[in-house]
Amino acid sequence: MRLYSDYPGASISMAASPKLRQLLENTFRQEKITHVIETGTYQGLGSTTLIAESFPENSPPQIFLSIEINWDSWCHAKRNLRRFPFVTPVWGRTVPVQQALEFIETDGTLRDHHEYPDIFIDDTRDPIQFYRNELLGHLGETRPEPINRLCKIRDRMLYYGGDNLLEKYLGKFCSNNPLIALDSAGAIGFLEFSVVEQVMRPYSYLLLLDDIHHLKHFRSLRHVERDRGFQILEVDKNEGWLLAKHMP
Repeated sequence: MRLYSDYPGASISMAASPKLRQLLENTFRQEKITHVIETGTYQGLGSTTLIAESFPENSPPQIFLSIEINWDSWCHAKRNLRRFPFVTPVWGRTVPVQQALEFIETDGTLRDHHEYPDIFIDDTRDPIQFYRNELLGHLGETRPEPINRLCKIRDRMLYYGGDNLLEKYLGKFCSNNPLIALDSAGAIGFLEFSVVEQVMRPYSYLLLLDDIHHLKHFRSLRHVERDRGFQILEVDKNEGWLLAKHMP
């Protein structure tokens, strides 16, 4: 695998693709999407904003939940997404931390990443440790100011949603033909996709994947391409996204 930083379109958030925007606008009109579950809000200016802006002004979704694990990013997202009152940024983990750590530490694809020369990764020297650190919040962390520490403690008591939120919300809205957008950073993209597959197998839904040329979702792409339960509406391997429809 090659370093993602060397990829021309490398970004932590989904590109504001005009092609994808038009596709989403057309799809939302046809499918009457009322529920959205997204992973990886970051600061809300990427895929979250793109999806929100693609809904007709007179027909916003009833539920739009976007899950972000990083407290600082969640705080930024709440401010950045105020103009979309129908979007709810949720602070919490999409999957249990121990399950995610076990997935990373036993992932043969991650361990043998040199066998995949056309796929991108965030670290080539010790990717398992890199993604463990990212998952545990140890990458680029700085000691927050005292006021921020107090705010984080307060917010954790009031707003922290816990872990396993992806399965929780999928179970709650599985019968609403939701749009499921998987855009978490790091190495758990395929784990999140596996959770979606397990919970949503009997149900209809739309699936939006970002970074299909990255470790995150190249396996998810292959699964969708081979599974006759999916209809691929559009895939752009240059920009790195896919939109598909699942029919049970």
